[in-house]
Parts: sequence; C-alpha cells; structure tokens
Amino acid sequence: MSVITAIKSNYGKYIAKGVGAAALYFIARDAHTYGKIQSDIEMKSKDAKAAQYYLTNTLTLDKPSVTKDKMQQKVFRFELNENFRGFCNTIIGYVKGFGAMLVSDVIPLGLGLTALLAKRKGIAKASAFGLVGIGLISFLKDGLGIGKSHDLIKPVNPDVSI
Repeated sequence: MSVITAIKSNYGKYIAKGVGAAALYFIARDAHTYGKIQSDIEMKSKDAKAAQYYLTNTLTLDKPSVTKDKMQQKVFRFELNENFRGFCNTIIGYVKGFGAMLVSDVIPLGLGLTALLAKRKGIAKASAFGLVGIGLISFLKDGLGIGKSHDLIKPVNPDVSI
C-alpha cells in the first residue's frame, strides 16, 4: 500500500488531528501570553507591597536612636535593590496565569487533546467537529459581536436635550 493510498483512506483522521493540533496551539499561545501578563502583575504588586512595608518601617522608631535609624534605612535600600523576590514572584505569576487560562479553556483543550491523540477515527472526528462548533460560536460571538451584550454602547434618548 502506497503512502498516497493510506492518506486517501484516512484523510478524515488526519484533518481531525490537524484541527486538534491547531486548537492546542491557539490555547497554548493564549495561555503563554496571559502567563506573561500575570507574571508582570504579580512581580510588580508584590514588590510594591514589600517596598511599602519597609518604607513604613523606616518612618517610626520606638526610641530615638541613630543606629536603629541607619539600620532601617539600610534594610529599606537593600529591599529596594534586591531582585530575587521579583524573580520568584514572576515564576509564580506565570504559573498562575498559564494555569488560569488552561482552566478557562478546559473544554477546547480536552477536545483538542482528544482529536489529536484518539486512536479511533470516529472519536477524533467527533472531537474535531466539536472544536469547529466551538470555533464557529466564538467567531460569531467574539468576532462579529452577535449575541454579545454591548454595555458600552447605550442608545441615545431623543427626549433628553443637552
């Protein structure tokens, strides 16, 4: 049996696997992008909270002491200049964002994995049809705005004069 004959007899399976692979690519791309955004937010917010804490610590002394004041100032400067906390919080934020997006897209993720990894043609094809249906609904709703509420666009009341 030649390669062409094998492809002709199984083209539906290969199309389903292609649809599954494309869906997984789009889900992974969105998850990666959201992970990068969340990593930046997590790093900056945690660094800002730490800076606020150590700045507040430098504003008061329990007794007048130049030594304690200089110690607090040095700790504050050290905390502002260290970047290990930011590195750790970046990783934590990325994992949170990536995971949140995967959970958000759990149905297309499951259908994409099923279409790509299914051994039986029927299951792969059914998953691919489900992905196409979800994609069509997403295109109509998000792309064209059909069935989406437009809260930012309010109808102008002709009875009210400005």
